[in-house]
Amino acid sequence: MLTNKRALILSALAMLLTLKVGAQNSLGDPVLYEDFGFGGVYSPVGPPLPAGNTTMAPGGSDRCPLPGRYMILNTSSNCYGDTFSTINFDHSGTNPYGYLMMINGDDKPVVYYTNKISGSKFCPGTKYQLAAFFKNINTQMPRPAGYVDPSISFTVKTANGAVLANEVIGPFTSDTFTQYHIDFVSPADGSDVIISLNNASLTGTIGNDFAMDDITVKPYGPQIEAGIGSSTGITKTTQCLDDRPARYILKSHVYTYTNPQYQWQLNYNKTGWKPLTGETNADLNLAIDFLAPASGTYQYRVGVISGPGASLNCQTFSEPIVITVQKNPEFKLPPITYVCEGQALSIHADGGTDYLWTYPDGRTSTSHFLDVTPNVTAADEGTYTVTVSTIGCSKTSSTQVKVLPAFNASVDNENPVICKGLSVQLNVNGGNSYKWFKDEDSPATGLDHDDVKNPVASPTETTKYSVFVSNEGCIQQRIVTVTVIQPPTANAGTDRTMTEGETITLQGAVTGTSPRYFWTPADYMDDPTSLTPKISPPEDITYTLHVESAENCGVSYEDEMHVRVFKKLVVPSTFTPNSDGVNDTWRVANLSTYPQSVLTIYTREGGEVFRTVGDAKQWNGILNGKALPPGTYYYVIDLKNNLPKKSGWVLLMK
Repeated sequence: MLTNKRALILSALAMLLTLKVGAQNSLGDPVLYEDFGFGGVYSPVGPPLPAGNTTMAPGGSDRCPLPGRYMILNTSSNCYGDTFSTINFDHSGTNPYGYLMMINGDDKPVVYYTNKISGSKFCPGTKYQLAAFFKNINTQMPRPAGYVDPSISFTVKTANGAVLANEVIGPFTSDTFTQYHIDFVSPADGSDVIISLNNASLTGTIGNDFAMDDITVKPYGPQIEAGIGSSTGITKTTQCLDDRPARYILKSHVYTYTNPQYQWQLNYNKTGWKPLTGETNADLNLAIDFLAPASGTYQYRVGVISGPGASLNCQTFSEPIVITVQKNPEFKLPPITYVCEGQALSIHADGGTDYLWTYPDGRTSTSHFLDVTPNVTAADEGTYTVTVSTIGCSKTSSTQVKVLPAFNASVDNENPVICKGLSVQLNVNGGNSYKWFKDEDSPATGLDHDDVKNPVASPTETTKYSVFVSNEGCIQQRIVTVTVIQPPTANAGTDRTMTEGETITLQGAVTGTSPRYFWTPADYMDDPTSLTPKISPPEDITYTLHVESAENCGVSYEDEMHVRVFKKLVVPSTFTPNSDGVNDTWRVANLSTYPQSVLTIYTREGGEVFRTVGDAKQWNGILNGKALPPGTYYYVIDLKNNLPKKSGWVLLMK
């Protein structure tokens, strides 16, 4: 993008415009091929060019080169507000992540690309072509005053500076890759050759932005014609594997050379050109090669030099002759297609790109799937033929449609119910052959036979069986679901503890199919038919959860749980240890029901004055043989059994 430069009018008349599109038949292999390499899905930006290959500086951000800079990359978008066209791939197309050179130009006289080619790669005094592909990436933007399109100066010179060719190419405006080239003659003395592509858009303030790829230097040779059967014959053909074996003779003709030297080459499935041993004549006989070939793409070309002893650097080639060996489609219709009267008749083909159907009455169709009729009758019987084709190769097959008489299949009981461990006999009516499945596609587990009309079913759980009933090929499906009553089990829950006067909820659980259950005894219980009844017994009790199977399967089960009821403590608030025989000791009523409990009494200051386990002894107000003074004392009762502690005070009076 030209920036901050004087705006001048670009004079196209001052340039020598040379536009030549496409390579000629007589070009040879390149002595220079610059495609800028390739990266990967995570490498959209490639390394800069080696030192000496350009006078530009690399640089940019977000896959967009800065003004006056370049980048090597394989993808770019949204550059400068999308004024640069999106680039998603390079020109060569040989690698999905191939790089190109993207240039944000200005009006400086820079060398975009240069390279020195050893003279040993050239044939002295021979005509060569310098070519490159370019695309204008600024075609989407407006063209204000000072805008210029790219122009490139192609220069070829010897290592000592002698100019062999110098032409200006452009300006070019296409946003698709186009090849431009100039011609030159290699030095007669075998000197090295320097090629360079230079900026020729040296005026203007905006534009001069482009992408460049695939720079080549190739030798010219005589015009070479090559084809199948004759030198001017076809150059592309397809052979189908199932067709008759082919015999090909490739012929060539060279203009200008008196006694040319030939060498045929093969490139199979784009694996690279390789010389064919011994094939050094003008013609190439492939009479044996394609009698039983492998599928793939075979490319042949003939290389030519002026005669024996000539340098292979001067070898040029014909345009490739392409023989594609294509597999025929493998699809084949079944010999016979059975269909029930009244059902839909559809015949499917696959494995190709084109289809041609022929009906029994001679009608044709090019449908992929042939939907003959939604309601077939005997009139639709006959031979249906399809030809499946792919890239000119085809396969034809036929099927004989036979319409079978309709029938109605039924089952005696679609939903039998059995107790686990018992069996039931199933029965289907209609048809003359049967196939049973569990859940439609798995083996018929639980049946004594899977190919009779009346198997015995003994599943261990509720199971859906499918039976396919056929009548000489006409098939109907019916479903039977056998419900299995599972035996019951009961779980009354863990043993519980509670305090007298408290209410708790039991946590019973049962399994089985629709079981009936109840608790015994029903004493102190709000609902004996609930799995979670509320209870408030005054003393220890054992409850039993009973469960019985449904559907009269005659199976029952029961489970017990014990409830421990701790008596409610009655704690006196005062006592008078004065030996008058009345209220001389302090005793907690019902403490005897807590034999593991620990009772401790403390003074106001926290000193312990009495301790007992359970109800082993009572407090009489004596400590170490002396009567304690009247006053308030404090008690703590640790009931154990995961019960909460109780505490309070007691008044000792005289």
